[in-house]
Amino acid sequence: MGYWGELRAWLLRDPAKLIRYLVLFVCCIVVIVQLYECFSKLSNPPISTHSYYNVNETIEMPAITICREPPYKEEVLTNLSNGNCPHPKFATCWMNYPYGEVPLDEFFMNGTFQLDETFYSYGLNGEPSNVDIDSSLHFYMGRCYTLRPKMAMKRVSKQVGYSLILEHNLVQTTSSVDLISGAGWHIFIHDKRENFTEINMKGSGRVEYVFVNIREAIEIKLQSQFFSNVETREQDCARKEGYSDLKCGEICIWRDLAEEANCSGPWMHDVDQEPCSDNTSMRNLIEDYHAVYDGDNEFNCNCLQPCESRIYTTYIQSRKSFDQPEPRTLIFIYYTTKLISQMIEERPSYDTTQFIADVGGSLGFLLGLSVLGLIGILEHLTLFFCGDCIKRLQQKNEKHARSESPADGESQASDETLDVNTVYIVDTEKLDKY
Repeated sequence: MGYWGELRAWLLRDPAKLIRYLVLFVCCIVVIVQLYECFSKLSNPPISTHSYYNVNETIEMPAITICREPPYKEEVLTNLSNGNCPHPKFATCWMNYPYGEVPLDEFFMNGTFQLDETFYSYGLNGEPSNVDIDSSLHFYMGRCYTLRPKMAMKRVSKQVGYSLILEHNLVQTTSSVDLISGAGWHIFIHDKRENFTEINMKGSGRVEYVFVNIREAIEIKLQSQFFSNVETREQDCARKEGYSDLKCGEICIWRDLAEEANCSGPWMHDVDQEPCSDNTSMRNLIEDYHAVYDGDNEFNCNCLQPCESRIYTTYIQSRKSFDQPEPRTLIFIYYTTKLISQMIEERPSYDTTQFIADVGGSLGFLLGLSVLGLIGILEHLTLFFCGDCIKRLQQKNEKHARSESPADGESQASDETLDVNTVYIVDTEKLDKY
């Protein structure tokens, strides 16, 4: 009759079986796909963003980075370079530069402004001791100073925030470097855990910027947003104390530029390249750096984003002239609202409970399985695949038990062979009469 004939006869006896098996097959395929999706979401859960406002007992002040405009002392640069040098970006600074006599570090150090030439007074909550100040050297911005708070504030008011008086050396300048901005100060407001970088492509995302002219009094209101990111398999984040992804990106770019030019500049810290020693290499380095500074190209630096960051938003409360005999600038930076900050957190939106619910729903709806039914299936599968092994183990255990207790074995054998009637039958002929 053959296989196909038998199959045809089986189907003709009960045609409904075909429909049942087809539906069961389709349901099994759908369940397998859904289970795959459930396991995928469990191993790599989707991320949802939650936004809420938090009332804090203390409030975190930002770091303030201040850079002068114009950033360099034109007279000093001109004197050291033996040429007209309002800013190191001009080629006239390097045509007659005495490379073997004046180190580049000395050129940039003497050509920028020191701390006492920048601040007339500063403080947080009215006290200079509440602030840490460090300096950083940059090619376009010159020497910048970053103020970081040592403590969190418990109140919000103008007196509690930053109060700065900056002292400039120029009232007006005829130099060509400051025709765009004029004489004044670049104010950058950023997270205190971050280091300032002048490279626009790395710093524009989480740094707030304000330019303040000389002889100007300005009041800046702050608002903050706190971001908490979740580390996933596709995207890691850094929780290391003191880590700055902006600084990591800047050093990465410096190393690429130094490797291309085969030399480095004094503003390129942590770069294992010798300083440029001739006009050609210095000009090439400056041209490459200028292309990065003004360009939008992205560098693959593999710098991790911070898991937690705070972004500040500024609003100009007041801006008016600051009448002083000297070219000074007055700056107030503070919070004006209550101790409320917007918290934006990423959270995994799929956990074990949802996984069990999805699996149970798929199996119950499509296959009609319950926990008891699943247990029965597992029992049958276990007996089907491991029945022979289990049977052999049982027989082996029985033999081992008989060998350890022979007396019990004999008593069991005698009970099986003796007949009760033979034990209790008595020969009546042999009994004595009374």
